[in-house]
Amino acid sequence: METMYFVLGMLSIIGAAILATIVWGTLKIVKLLKAIKQQEEWMINNERNVYENIRHLREDLDRRMDTMDRYGCDRVTDLQREMNLKVNDQITDAVTQSTSYTDKRIDKLIDTYFDVVNAKKQVIKG
Repeated sequence: METMYFVLGMLSIIGAAILATIVWGTLKIVKLLKAIKQQEEWMINNERNVYENIRHLREDLDRRMDTMDRYGCDRVTDLQREMNLKVNDQITDAVTQSTSYTDKRIDKLIDTYFDVVNAKKQVIKG
Protein backbone atom coordinates (compact mmCIF):
# COMPACT_ATOMS: atom_id res chain seq x y z
CA MET A 1 0.00 0.00 0.00
CA GLU A 2 2.84 2.38 0.83
CA THR A 3 4.42 1.70 -2.55
CA MET A 4 1.17 2.67 -4.26
CA TYR A 5 1.03 5.97 -2.34
CA PHE A 6 4.66 6.63 -3.22
CA VAL A 7 3.97 5.96 -6.92
CA LEU A 8 0.85 8.16 -6.83
CA GLY A 9 2.86 10.93 -5.18
CA MET A 10 5.58 10.74 -7.80
CA LEU A 11 3.01 10.73 -10.60
CA SER A 12 1.31 13.79 -9.13
CA ILE A 13 4.65 15.63 -8.95
CA ILE A 14 5.41 14.73 -12.57
CA GLY A 15 1.89 15.81 -13.59
CA ALA A 16 2.30 19.13 -11.77
CA ALA A 17 5.64 19.70 -13.53
CA ILE A 18 4.09 18.96 -16.93
CA LEU A 19 1.14 21.24 -16.15
CA ALA A 20 3.49 24.04 -15.06
CA THR A 21 5.50 23.64 -18.28
CA ILE A 22 2.35 23.80 -20.40
CA VAL A 23 1.15 26.94 -18.60
CA TRP A 24 4.57 28.57 -18.97
CA GLY A 25 4.67 27.73 -22.70
CA THR A 26 1.16 29.06 -23.23
CA LEU A 27 2.00 32.32 -21.49
CA LYS A 28 5.16 32.65 -23.57
CA ILE A 29 3.18 32.13 -26.80
CA VAL A 30 0.60 34.71 -25.74
CA LYS A 31 3.42 37.17 -25.03
CA LEU A 32 4.96 36.51 -28.47
CA LEU A 33 1.60 36.97 -30.20
CA LYS A 34 1.20 40.29 -28.42
CA ALA A 35 4.68 41.35 -29.57
CA ILE A 36 3.84 40.36 -33.16
CA LYS A 37 0.67 42.44 -33.01
CA GLN A 38 2.63 45.43 -31.71
CA GLN A 39 5.16 45.05 -34.54
CA GLU A 40 2.36 44.96 -37.10
CA GLU A 41 0.85 48.13 -35.63
CA TRP A 42 4.28 49.79 -35.64
CA MET A 43 4.76 48.85 -39.30
CA ILE A 44 1.37 50.31 -40.24
CA ASN A 45 2.08 53.51 -38.31
CA ASN A 46 5.56 53.74 -39.79
CA GLU A 47 4.21 53.43 -43.32
CA ARG A 48 1.66 56.15 -42.58
CA ASN A 49 4.41 58.39 -41.18
CA VAL A 50 6.57 57.89 -44.27
CA TYR A 51 3.73 58.90 -46.56
CA GLU A 52 2.94 61.88 -44.34
CA ASN A 53 6.59 62.98 -44.44
CA ILE A 54 6.61 62.65 -48.21
CA ARG A 55 3.50 64.81 -48.42
CA HIS A 56 5.09 67.46 -46.17
CA LEU A 57 8.27 67.44 -48.24
CA ARG A 58 6.28 67.85 -51.46
CA GLU A 59 4.29 70.72 -49.93
CA ASP A 60 7.51 72.39 -48.81
CA LEU A 61 8.99 71.91 -52.27
CA ASP A 62 5.91 73.41 -53.92
CA ARG A 63 5.94 76.36 -51.53
CA ARG A 64 9.62 77.03 -52.24
CA MET A 65 9.05 76.74 -55.97
CA ASP A 66 6.22 79.27 -55.76
CA THR A 67 8.49 81.62 -53.81
CA MET A 68 11.22 81.26 -56.42
CA ASP A 69 8.77 81.88 -59.25
CA ARG A 70 7.54 85.03 -57.53
CA TYR A 71 11.04 86.43 -57.16
CA GLY A 72 12.07 85.44 -60.68
CA CYS A 73 15.05 83.20 -59.95
CA ASP A 74 16.92 82.14 -63.07
CA ARG A 75 18.03 78.85 -61.65
CA VAL A 76 14.58 77.55 -60.76
CA THR A 77 14.84 74.39 -62.82
CA ASP A 78 18.32 73.57 -61.48
CA LEU A 79 17.19 74.15 -57.90
CA GLN A 80 14.04 72.13 -58.48
CA ARG A 81 16.03 69.23 -59.87
CA GLU A 82 18.48 69.47 -56.97
CA MET A 83 15.72 69.58 -54.39
CA ASN A 84 13.91 66.65 -55.98
CA LEU A 85 17.09 64.60 -55.82
CA LYS A 86 17.59 65.46 -52.15
CA VAL A 87 13.97 64.66 -51.33
CA ASN A 88 14.15 61.36 -53.19
CA ASP A 89 17.43 60.46 -51.44
CA GLN A 90 15.93 61.26 -48.04
CA ILE A 91 12.84 59.20 -48.78
CA THR A 92 14.91 56.28 -50.04
CA ASP A 93 17.13 56.39 -46.94
CA ALA A 94 14.13 56.56 -44.61
CA VAL A 95 12.40 53.64 -46.30
CA THR A 96 15.62 51.57 -46.34
CA GLN A 97 16.29 52.19 -42.65
CA SER A 98 12.68 51.46 -41.75
CA THR A 99 12.64 48.23 -43.74
CA SER A 100 15.97 47.11 -42.27
CA TYR A 101 14.82 47.78 -38.71
CA THR A 102 11.50 46.04 -39.26
CA ASP A 103 13.18 43.00 -40.83
CA LYS A 104 15.60 42.72 -37.91
CA ARG A 105 12.80 42.89 -35.35
CA ILE A 106 10.65 40.36 -37.16
CA ASP A 107 13.60 37.96 -37.58
CA LYS A 108 14.33 38.24 -33.88
CA LEU A 109 10.68 37.61 -33.04
CA ILE A 110 10.54 34.56 -35.31
CA ASP A 111 13.77 33.14 -33.84
CA THR A 112 12.37 33.55 -30.34
CA TYR A 113 9.13 31.85 -31.34
CA PHE A 114 10.94 28.85 -32.82
CA ASP A 115 13.16 28.61 -29.72
CA VAL A 116 10.00 28.39 -27.60
CA VAL A 117 8.42 25.81 -29.92
CA ASN A 118 11.59 23.69 -29.92
CA ALA A 119 11.83 23.91 -26.14
CA LYS A 120 8.20 22.85 -25.86
CA LYS A 121 8.83 19.87 -28.19
CA GLN A 122 11.85 18.82 -26.12
CA VAL A 123 9.81 18.99 -22.91
CA ILE A 124 7.06 16.91 -24.47
CA LYS A 125 9.56 14.33 -25.85
CA GLY A 126 11.48 14.22 -22.59
